[in-house]
Amino acid sequence: MKATLRNLLFITLSLVSFGVFAQGYTSLKDQAPLQVSADKIEVTSVFSYTCPYCYQLEPLIQTWIAKQKSDIELVHLPAAFNKQWEHLARAYYIMDALDLSDQAHMGLFNAIHQENANLGSQKALGKFFERYGAESKQVTQLYASFGVESRLRQDLARLRAYRITGVPALVIDGRYVIDGQSAGSLANMLKVADELIAELRESR
Repeated sequence: MKATLRNLLFITLSLVSFGVFAQGYTSLKDQAPLQVSADKIEVTSVFSYTCPYCYQLEPLIQTWIAKQKSDIELVHLPAAFNKQWEHLARAYYIMDALDLSDQAHMGLFNAIHQENANLGSQKALGKFFERYGAESKQVTQLYASFGVESRLRQDLARLRAYRITGVPALVIDGRYVIDGQSAGSLANMLKVADELIAELRESR
């Protein structure tokens, strides 16, 4: 019995120390800088293309955002925690620069998780973007361009400000971080987001 009580106490203290509470989110000590205008509520989706849970969450996010009021703005943030993820983060910046995000964002998820495509090289990314009318030469030029390098540095700084070490995660208004563990499921992440957004609207 004593061992069991000690284990329960350890678990409780661990949850408190990591800031995981029943409400399904963690609060940041300081609000992180926002990417949207002051009249908007920013919802940042932190993801990696290789993450299967991110792949499952993305269609839910797209359905969810389509039902939101105009004061909500969705921002995507590719997490570059290692070289492989950084490589695919660059792919996200490239599609954004080429104005192909609407078509290619979910397409890149599908290529990895449905087609088992190996996109680990610049050449492979060039071939992928050719599907959407881009030239491989454009991809090569953008891959290590000043714009892409700047966005990578900025987004790494944002990840540090959010204190995020895993994906998928949602950051609401630069203040609250929701992940699958704290929310309990991917679908619950969006329910928690709704609750936080409602509170933010009331406080304005």
